[in-house]
Formats: sequence, structure tokens, C-alpha cells
Amino acid sequence: MAPTDYPKDLLDSVDIKAAISLVSYAADVVFVLDTSGKIHDVIHGEKIGIDDGSDLIGKKWMDTIAIDSHPKVHALLDSEITEGAQKWRQINQLLSDGKSLPILFSTLHLPKQQKILAIGRDLRSISTLQQRLVDAQQEIERDYTRLHAIENRYSQLFNITDQAYLLIDSQTLKILEANKASGNLLGDSKKLIGKLVVDLFSKADQESIHDYFAEFKIGNLQQNRTAHLQNSNDEVEISSALLREGRQSVYLISLNPLSINPTSINQGEHSSLLLKAIDESNDAFVITNLQGLIISSNKAFVQMTHSAQAEYVIGKSLEQWLGRSTIDLRIILNTLREHGSIKNYATTITSDDGGSPLEAEISGVDIRSHNPPAFAFSIRSISKRVTQAGPTPSNIEKNARHLTELVGKVPLKEIVTETTDIIEKLCIISALELTMSNRASAAELLGLSRQGLYIKMRRFGIIENSASEDNDS
Repeated sequence: MAPTDYPKDLLDSVDIKAAISLVSYAADVVFVLDTSGKIHDVIHGEKIGIDDGSDLIGKKWMDTIAIDSHPKVHALLDSEITEGAQKWRQINQLLSDGKSLPILFSTLHLPKQQKILAIGRDLRSISTLQQRLVDAQQEIERDYTRLHAIENRYSQLFNITDQAYLLIDSQTLKILEANKASGNLLGDSKKLIGKLVVDLFSKADQESIHDYFAEFKIGNLQQNRTAHLQNSNDEVEISSALLREGRQSVYLISLNPLSINPTSINQGEHSSLLLKAIDESNDAFVITNLQGLIISSNKAFVQMTHSAQAEYVIGKSLEQWLGRSTIDLRIILNTLREHGSIKNYATTITSDDGGSPLEAEISGVDIRSHNPPAFAFSIRSISKRVTQAGPTPSNIEKNARHLTELVGKVPLKEIVTETTDIIEKLCIISALELTMSNRASAAELLGLSRQGLYIKMRRFGIIENSASEDNDS
């Protein structure tokens, strides 16, 4: 008989108290159960954090565990399943405060005494190690995700810039990486990988380039070097920076073309250069359809309006950002339709974030001959120019000083009446200037009927009494 093959009947002769006493020496906790799974006693419960075992006595063991442990306890209570090799299963035992305690349980069935001994080992130390392992794995995953995101950002920035960059191994002077801009300058960027950087330049300049990197390697700061490219003989300016990656060092090489031959640029490249210049211009540039809906805009317009992104303004009406909205847009579009252009139309540009409006001038041109027909606008901020201009006494200030001198000489009612007349006259003159003497638009701007505007203009001597009321120009 093998040492571990004990007769099953041997357990029937064991006294239940002796069995509990023996088992308790080898276990952290012991549950004494009847055959139905009800807890009759808890031995050494305080050792593992079950401070009051009496809360468990009289309850079904199945009712005191987490729901995910029910199949495991069912298997431990089934004598047919546990017969033979001893089975150990992790059970999440619920405590009175709602927390769970991980315990490794096995059961010992005593059929003659109609008892079951659930022998438990505390797994908190192992659970703590497991949790630390999980936390460490999650931290590694977070670090990997963060590094992957940084690598993606670096790769995007490296490739979207218009400046040609190369990464060079400082020992072999072989090209490790090349961005798209360098491919436009030197050829296919993928084919550049692995080449010697000196081979990119004309033979007459290769020795000078080699000396340049040799001096840079020993720590002598070098000024930018000029050389001619091997493939096109174009002259470029070379600048370098040393980057350390652990024990390896690499050079970040910038290649800046010094000249562009206009005859070598085709019509498509001319258009691309022009579009690039417009997009990078400090003045806002907008193209709309014939109804004033924006088709395209440059970065300056997005910045001027404080819009979230360039795509947001597309499809919106230009009047959304004009200080007098509908009136401004109507005057601008009508002038373009009639005269083909408009120059230095004064208005204000509002921003999406509720900031102070910017004083601006709009110039536009009619490009209806193009397919599709459109209007193009250049918008220039003049806020700084207005702010920097020296203060000059306005008509209102002069008249205000004159009116204050009348205090005590004439009744207040007459002073107020004269003040109102002055303000009305100045507002009408300003509206006519803004609308380029278009009286219909000026009346709309002031909130007056056309007849009411003509009456006030005659009253203040802006037009002669004999002038025609139908003349809106």
C-alpha cells in the first residue's frame, strides 16, 4: 500500500474534536459544517480577520461568500467530487463590513460524524503580491502607451514640417531617418536610409562636409556650412545638433535651400507657393460663394475669430463675424456685384469666445469668372494702428466743451436739445461714411426709414433741400 493510500474507513474512527484540533494546527481557519453546508463552528477566525465568528454560525456557508465563489463551494461540499485527490479552491469570504477575504479552502468529509471540515489558508499575502504584479503590469502598459504616443507625435512633427531634416549616426555618418521634406529635396526619403550623408553632396564639397562632422564630433562648435547637392547642384545651408540616446549619439541635420530657380518651378508649384503664402499670411484671407458662405479661409482668419479649428468656419456665413452682420455683408456683396471690387471697408470682427471686437478693414474682389464663381476677401486688423495713433480732439469733445460753457447762460433743456442734434448729425455722417454714401444702407444701419433719414439730412444741412430723395448713391 502506497504511503498516501489510506483506507477511507479510517476517518470514521476519528473523534470529531480530535480531528478539529489536529486540522487547526495546519490551517489558518477551520469551518465546521454539517452535511447541508451550515456552519456550526469557526476555529481561529480571528487569525485571518474574522473577528466575530459568531456572525457566521448558523448560516449556510453558501450565503456568506461572494457570488463568484458559489460554484467552488458547491464542489467542495459535494463528497463525490472531492473524493480522491484533495481539491483546493480560492473562496472570497465576505466579512461583516462588506469586504471580501481571499481564502484557499479544502474540505474533509467525516461521514460517520455527519460533519465537514473546511480547512482554510489565508491568501492575503499572495493576493497582495498578485495585486502589486497587476499594478506593475498596468503601469508598464501606461508607460508603453505614453511612450508610443510620444513616438507618434515625434514622427508626425518630424514629417509634417516643411524643413528638411536627417538623423545621422554620429559614428558611421549613415542616415538613420529622413523626413518627407528631405525627400522632396533629395529624392525618395525611404531610399536615403543607410546612405552616407557625405554622398548627398557634390564631390567638391564632400571633404569639407566630412571635416565639418569630424570637428563637430570632438566637441568643436561649428558654424553653419554651405554645400551643393549631388543630385541637383542646388546650394543648401547645413546646421547640426547633437542628440544623445543612452550611450548612442545622433546628429539632427537641417538642410535649408539657399536659392530657388524660378524657371525650374512649374505652374502647379507656383500655385502651391502662392496658396502657402496666403495660408501663412498675417492678414486674414477668406473665399465665399455669391451668398457670403465661406468656402475657404487661412489660419489668420481662424486666429482672428478665435474659432476652435479651421473646419468650423467652412460653410458659415461671413456675417457671423462682422460687427454689423447683415448690413455689413449686404453692403460688401452689393458693392462687389456692382463694381467688381471693394477696398478698405471699415468694420469690426467679432470672436467666438466673446472677446473684444477687432477694428478691421476688408478689401474684396469679384472672381465670378472662375468656376465656381466666388468672392475673395482680405481682412486686415487695424486695432493696433488705431490704438497707436495720437489722440486728436473730436468734434464731440469740442462741442462738449462749448456746451459746458453755456451752463448758467441758457436753460438746461436747450443745452440737451442742442447736444442731441450734434450727436444725431455725427451719427448720420458716420453711417454715410461706413456705407460709402449709400443712403438706403445708412438708413438701415441707423434704424431709420429712408424718408426719416432724408428729413434729418436736410435739417442738419448734410444735403440741400432741393436734392432728390431717390438718389441713393
